[in-house]
Amino acid sequence: MVSSVDRAAELLSRLVACPSVNPQRAAPSGPPLGEAAMAQLLAGLLGPWGAWVETRDVAPGRPNFLARFEGADPGRTLLLEAHADTVPVEGMTVAPFEPVVRQGRLYGRGSCDCKGPMAAMLLAIRTVLDERGRPPVTLWFVSTADEELAAAGARRLMADGFRADAAVVAEPTDLDLVYAHKGAYRCRIVTRGRAAHSSDPSMGTSAIRGMARVVEAVEGPLARELAGTVHPVLGPATVSVGVIRGGTQANVVPDRCEIEVDRRTLPGEGPEAVADQFRRTLDALGSGDTPVAYDLEPLEWYPPFEEDREAPLMRLAGAACQKVLGRADFKGVPWCANVGVFKQAGMPCVLFGPGSVRQAHTADESVDLADVVRAAGVYAEIIRRF
Repeated sequence: MVSSVDRAAELLSRLVACPSVNPQRAAPSGPPLGEAAMAQLLAGLLGPWGAWVETRDVAPGRPNFLARFEGADPGRTLLLEAHADTVPVEGMTVAPFEPVVRQGRLYGRGSCDCKGPMAAMLLAIRTVLDERGRPPVTLWFVSTADEELAAAGARRLMADGFRADAAVVAEPTDLDLVYAHKGAYRCRIVTRGRAAHSSDPSMGTSAIRGMARVVEAVEGPLARELAGTVHPVLGPATVSVGVIRGGTQANVVPDRCEIEVDRRTLPGEGPEAVADQFRRTLDALGSGDTPVAYDLEPLEWYPPFEEDREAPLMRLAGAACQKVLGRADFKGVPWCANVGVFKQAGMPCVLFGPGSVRQAHTADESVDLADVVRAAGVYAEIIRRF
């Protein structure tokens, strides 16, 4: 008889061995990019289970995958969602797409984020189908594209009019129930100057010098302002500069410099208000002897997420965890996920899965297979109770 851990290892190995690297910032010489192969694999797996399956392109070669299992009560719907894309593989110390199991852990890109949680959801669906022939309610399994950089797959799903009565979103949460997370607003700020020969810098205006003032303002006064507002679960909003590019060579006064900034937001904050806050901070630099000319370009927006811990879905998920795990621990997290997009669309949501975010995106990414099995048990119990 095949053990549950063996079944989890077999299924997760198939998922990890199927490259689905997000192409937006991957090396051109890297593995096959995009989520199309993963959608094809899932269709071949879930179609024979009796699901109606469909792919919907988010971008060329980058589809969302949808599978619907008709329920005994077709009037109620539950969404199980796990994103398909992974981060790139450069610098990994384990083979990214040749999964191996060592001491109960499966290694490979995406094993933790988010194919381990995805495997747990699929095992849960198979368990419920084996028990009952069909789920108690209409069940949707959706694997979205582009979660890692822009949540475009989740946004497209909502824009297409998809809705369910509730959503369970898979991410590595240490088998804890997440009821709040920060959002993320990312932007590019560009300063402009006037190029000149470096033998006489006074003939030019250095965009890098202007950017130095911008960085000091963002990580100084703005960061201190954000630290003054603290969410009871998530703590303060934060801001950091993650990328800087400027100049062409040392003997040219640079006429352009750019940074990319990450601003973690709290529930209640929206992208327009965050952008306005950046502009107020940077406009204040004009009060000095040399105004700073800048442009601000929004790049990415992940809505923050917060759910009432006493909401029906949270109580149901807590009871499922208590039955399967013997505990039900609730928490907030500083990172963000597709769940914020679904909540913004009006669906009750919970975020849950096996694995730890500390292992996500790492050079030796892995997940504990026993935790994948435990998570499958929780997902199955949520489906039964919904």
